[in-house]
Amino acid sequence: MKFLLDSNFCIAALRRKAWALEALASVVLEDVAVSAISVGELYHGAYRSSFPQREAAKVEAFLQPLKILPLGHEEAIQWGRIEALLHAQGNAIEAEDAMIAAIAKSHSLTVVTGNTRHFERVKGLKLVDWELKPPKMGKP
Repeated sequence: MKFLLDSNFCIAALRRKAWALEALASVVLEDVAVSAISVGELYHGAYRSSFPQREAAKVEAFLQPLKILPLGHEEAIQWGRIEALLHAQGNAIEAEDAMIAAIAKSHSLTVVTGNTRHFERVKGLKLVDWELKPPKMGKP
């Protein structure tokens, strides 16, 4: 795996934004994962919608080919480190973003996000915004 999709990228793909669909089509899906945190955020949005069953089915179909990474023991330790450091610096981010960052760091993945301003506070975290810098076309 190489990439961890943030929730905002997943939402763009679910909303059928051309740039997001083209980016996904240009990478090998085995190189892409989603955190369990983002899965929860996606279902939260689906169940709050006017058509929860339909939206949840869309989320399920989107996630089906992707690997879901949990917040396990090692990831939780990493999350604690990230949160403590950012709080000490007075530069905290949302807990969900810190957990996503921890999962990415634990697996040496690049976070695909449009929220680079939030995530760049996490030292050593690799980031890319596929809307601004799409992956190279053509699967290997």
